[in-house]
Amino acid sequence: MRVLCRAAAVLVATAFLPPGASGQAARVPLPVIGGDADDRARLSHLFGRPGSDRYLLRTASEALDSLPAKPTRLRWALLSPDLLIINNSALPFSLNDGALWAGRGWSEAVRVGLRARWGRVSLVLAPELIATENQSYALPPPEVELPRPAGRDPLSTPWHVGAYSIDLPLRFGTWGAWRIDPGQSTLAVDGGPVTAGLSTENEWWGPGIRNAIVMSNNAAGIPRVFVRTTRPIRTGIGTFAGRWFLGGLVESSYFDSDPTNDRRAITALAGTWTPPGAPSLTVGFTRAVYSPLQEWDDILGHAFDVVRARGRAGDAPARDQIFSLFARWVLPADGMAVHFEWARTDPPRSLRQLLTAPNHSQAYTLGLEWARHVGADGALRFQTEVTYLELPPSYRNQPEATFYTSAAVPQGYTQRGQVIGAAIGPGASSQWLGLDYVRPRWRVGLFGGRIRWESDATYLFPVTAIAVNKWCSHDVTLYGGIAVAAQPKWGRIEAALTRGERLNVFFHHLTTCDLNPDPIAVRDARNTTLELRFSPP
Repeated sequence: MRVLCRAAAVLVATAFLPPGASGQAARVPLPVIGGDADDRARLSHLFGRPGSDRYLLRTASEALDSLPAKPTRLRWALLSPDLLIINNSALPFSLNDGALWAGRGWSEAVRVGLRARWGRVSLVLAPELIATENQSYALPPPEVELPRPAGRDPLSTPWHVGAYSIDLPLRFGTWGAWRIDPGQSTLAVDGGPVTAGLSTENEWWGPGIRNAIVMSNNAAGIPRVFVRTTRPIRTGIGTFAGRWFLGGLVESSYFDSDPTNDRRAITALAGTWTPPGAPSLTVGFTRAVYSPLQEWDDILGHAFDVVRARGRAGDAPARDQIFSLFARWVLPADGMAVHFEWARTDPPRSLRQLLTAPNHSQAYTLGLEWARHVGADGALRFQTEVTYLELPPSYRNQPEATFYTSAAVPQGYTQRGQVIGAAIGPGASSQWLGLDYVRPRWRVGLFGGRIRWESDATYLFPVTAIAVNKWCSHDVTLYGGIAVAAQPKWGRIEAALTRGERLNVFFHHLTTCDLNPDPIAVRDARNTTLELRFSPP
């Protein structure tokens, strides 16, 4: 709480800074991926507003409006401070909140900064102070843990410990902590049709509402160099947009004691195409390739990994990958949109293999949105989305790896111990729906969902006398809640209250699936999550 008080003091102090020198614009907010402004942009597409093609590959800095004044002058503005507070009563529940990991108790992230532009050079400097109380909670019982390799941290995952592993700690330390993260910062040069630069901000690739399989804001931003289209490029055969980056990934402090494998290179490519005559349909692709890195000086040698094969290092791949195809089709006449993302980690080696086992190593997301005007300026909206990352049926007759785990890279597809892609994590599945009423200055909504965590891990446990069957041992969260947002004169505020029932936490239910199981063998938990985000005007 002391860190929270300091964060609040910084927020208040920055909020009331006086205007600066000539060239300073009014204080502006930095949009948050998944925040209220971002969500309203998504809703506007259902009513015919353009921009859906740009929405499928996005960052916060790209949503900023141009700074006023002449381009030849230095123009700058303070960013409105942003304070995020999350409280979990019983267990961690931390989805799509960037570098913050919201453990049990209070967790906070406060962001301050500025933006500037001089000619073709632009800067967004938005570091974040992150703190977590990280109170204790019960970890998995020994009977569901697999022996960790030598040197692995006791808080590292006890399930993905074989040939395919991942850096996904059960808990980030045993005490509270705070740190400063570079946050949503970007230095860019506008080269006309393309923009290049350096960045640590989060990116969201694809049409997902709650889960983006390849690139999301679930983990800390990746330090990287990038090249992207400044705006969609219109041609006679359609409208195109794309981006490429080369960055570095770092393991968490709770993975292993081997300092030689802490670094990884990642290079990724994404593109979208909007067909001529169909401005509301956008299709796209992504590919991300990551590999071990001995020294940071070697990272440039991985710049073109994204267009190479996976390579071999002895009998194992030298690098690993995820690729996806996605689309979003908006039907403004019906106030409706549908979307999907289909991903694989192992590309088909022939057309025959694709036709015989199209679901090998796959994951997918399917979604639907519908909205109607209510009154002069209100809107009622319904959304639903399903994401599936569990092992497909093809695992019965060919080797399958749990999604986001890797044989080439021990830490898997993570940054600082959090998955870069879908927030539900490896081997999981989820169903979500929401209904909200939106007005120009406020909105209120209800939501509910189900997440089956680490489903693949369930089948890794050895069968024992008390665990003959496993179908009733899955770790599942059922949750529901209310979310509100408003923009009064004193700022913008967003709040969400979630009440969840987590069944068989960390697979504690190890009975024979009787209708009346031994209550001693079952550990359920009721978790209440309060999330608040505030930014002054």
